[in-house]
Amino acid sequence: MSHWLIVAGSARALARACVDAGWSCDVIDPFADSDTAPLARQLVCGTLSGDRFDPCLPGLVRSMTGDWRGIVVGSGFEAVPSMLDELAAIAPLYGNDAATVARCKAPLDLAAKAHRAGVRCAEVDVSGPVAGDDWLMKPIGGCGGIGVRAARAGEAIAEGWFAQRRIDGVPASVLFLADGHDARIVGVTRQYPGSVAGPYAWCEAVGDLSLSPAQQARIARDVAALTREFGLRGLNGADLVFDGEHAVLVEINPRPTATMMLYERRVAGGLFAAHVAACEGRLDEVELLAGDAVHGLRVVYAPDTLRIGDDAAWPSWSADRPSAGSTTVRAMPLCTVLATGRDGADVSRLLRRRERQLLDTPGLFAGQMTTTALS
Repeated sequence: MSHWLIVAGSARALARACVDAGWSCDVIDPFADSDTAPLARQLVCGTLSGDRFDPCLPGLVRSMTGDWRGIVVGSGFEAVPSMLDELAAIAPLYGNDAATVARCKAPLDLAAKAHRAGVRCAEVDVSGPVAGDDWLMKPIGGCGGIGVRAARAGEAIAEGWFAQRRIDGVPASVLFLADGHDARIVGVTRQYPGSVAGPYAWCEAVGDLSLSPAQQARIARDVAALTREFGLRGLNGADLVFDGEHAVLVEINPRPTATMMLYERRVAGGLFAAHVAACEGRLDEVELLAGDAVHGLRVVYAPDTLRIGDDAAWPSWSADRPSAGSTTVRAMPLCTVLATGRDGADVSRLLRRRERQLLDTPGLFAGQMTTTALS
């Protein structure tokens, strides 16, 4: 049985998929959620500095004992891709290497390579004043939309930031498997950003977005072209905005994304095994299955600093549950709620209702208070 090391800003979904594939794993996860612990032989709490792993991570990995077939990473490396080279020196890295991640997260490189691949991409700039008020200001290497805000006309672009022209339309994200040369779409989700964490914070995803055959064919062509241009491997995500019939590329997430939770049944043998197969150049062995139902997820951000009591009663439709005694500060992810329904609108309504229910769950205490969070 293969044994893996999973390192991610939120690792439960990857760990769940690994175990479901019949394999075992050790996990480094800064949240060390209570529903991640049973999935791992070793669960180690890593440290995030903002949305990136702390420089001590490679030393932490070297201090662990594990005969790993390889290392699979999730979020936490977009702003520090060089750290992936350090991990690859410890055990084989299954996913995109440091150079690939760096190219994907360099705004001008992304726009230039997308243009060369024939993919429509949002206009970007990295210096000088912003031309108008139809631009967004984004941190380079940012993750999850945290920190993204509307730019002010004439505002100077600060070091470590870039400006991207705002695209009005329907936000979406495509999850796909890649082998460096070709790609296969797993699913396309409708995205609903915005929360207490910020107007563009990643929050809700519902699949599958209704697309015409022409739109489906165009996205398939685009992700294959991006795969060849960047040499993408394994599970990846691309954020898009449909400004009518056509999609505009906003960002590439060169790693497994959280939307994999919605598509575990979309691939025979599960997505972790498919990720491994794609990384090993065996994409043609991956069998995609027909969709079964409409699934959705919503990240619940803490509306206030919340302390998790010993008696917190987590609903069965919740995931990424913080451990008893921990504290989640305001505007940080508390957990994830999941839902299945007849259509996207039904699922979205159910997700938002469950978010309200969860925040009134007994055992969640605001600050040092002894009442429920919303009571």
